[in-house]
Amino acid sequence: MDLEKVLQQEREYQFRIFSHADAWELGNELVAACAEMEGPLAVEIEVNHVIVFRYYPDGTGAYHEQWLRRKRNLVNLLEKSSQRAYYELEASHADQEHDWHLPRSDYAACSGAFPIRIRDGSVIGVAAVSGLPDPGDQIALLNGLRAYFEVHP
Repeated sequence: MDLEKVLQQEREYQFRIFSHADAWELGNELVAACAEMEGPLAVEIEVNHVIVFRYYPDGTGAYHEQWLRRKRNLVNLLEKSSQRAYYELEASHADQEHDWHLPRSDYAACSGAFPIRIRDGSVIGVAAVSGLPDPGDQIALLNGLRAYFEVHP
């Protein structure tokens, strides 16, 4: 995967509308996608700065919650996926803390968090997973998004 692929995914996976009921449906698709991966993954969906879906299977907990928080913070601030932020930092040889002034204790530029963007409009939330090393979280996240959009084009 590379920056161009991530930009394509961000254009492709935009929502016509997104309600709490949609968060439930997407969350369940993410949980199902995560269950196919090796190792447990925590799942979280935030809409308008409120957590509306959260799932922590056995083997996940506070450690994963901190990763989800840091990924969510980055997506909310930059309105781009955490994977895209990672690739942009890498492409520009920049450092998250020094160049972007984003402390690693509060922001995570890595795989696993995706903006919930209303089609051609604003970011209203974040879908995130945590539990596997890169690129595992991103693979699970994209599999869940893909399954959701197959039913909700």
